[in-house]
Amino acid sequence: MKLRFWGVRGSIPTPSEETVRFGGNTSCLSADLGGNIVIFDAGTGIRNLGNTILERKDKPKLDMFLSHVHWDHIQGFPFFGPGYRDGYSIDVYGRGKADNTLGEILAGQMEGPNFPVSLHQLGAKFTYSDITPGQSIPIKSPAGETIAKVTCAQGCHPNGVLVYRLDDLRKGTAFVYATDTEHYANRMDLNIGDLAKGADLLIYDGMYTPEEYETKYKGWGHSTWEKGFELAGYAGVKKYIVFHHDPNHNDDFLEGYEAEVKDKCRTLNPKLDVAFAREKMEIAL
Repeated sequence: MKLRFWGVRGSIPTPSEETVRFGGNTSCLSADLGGNIVIFDAGTGIRNLGNTILERKDKPKLDMFLSHVHWDHIQGFPFFGPGYRDGYSIDVYGRGKADNTLGEILAGQMEGPNFPVSLHQLGAKFTYSDITPGQSIPIKSPAGETIAKVTCAQGCHPNGVLVYRLDDLRKGTAFVYATDTEHYANRMDLNIGDLAKGADLLIYDGMYTPEEYETKYKGWGHSTWEKGFELAGYAGVKKYIVFHHDPNHNDDFLEGYEAEVKDKCRTLNPKLDVAFAREKMEIAL
């Protein structure tokens, strides 16, 4: 299983000379399983992922899991190239709302006058499934074999969010994707901690520094590297990636901050590999 980050930024795209090293696209991660690609979130980074998929000679089966439907996590969906092509099969999973299904929400952002192409005009074969915390979704190969599963848990974010774990059943490897979630003040979020137990990798929302969080951003639905580090230690993961960077944090800031965080983590837990997410970063599990 090969993971690749296509967008690592939170809230809004930040294309500029000051963000090229970490990237300015919003959230998107892919897990390549060979004939299957599992996608997590459809922020602006998904456009580049789609272009890469179209360059392949095969047409992989595509499963897309949305953490939630805040705009920075779905605004790339209308620009996902395979969605316009016949022959692609794309199953989309996430949480709808009481008055709107997931499919209706995605269709809404593509209605005129906001967008010139409606969801129903796309050429690929789409399915949309509303899922709930605790549910597991089998990932089936083009031949029908169950090769992986994705399990979800509840995170802590305004309007709700899902945290995902992908298990590659062939290799026995796993990772957790936990973005747009806020830690609790006096206890560990065991929804995430227990989901991550035994996983190889934890990707966690560290949007704010601890100082920023305490002074400005409590209740905004995001967390800090420290709380992700605690979860990584509890779950016993091997690698921890800080994700969903604040749009106000440029490359120079993030490089200095990453070095500081790595130094602290080496002192606290030298066995844990820690890094900040960057666009085009690849991890093999």
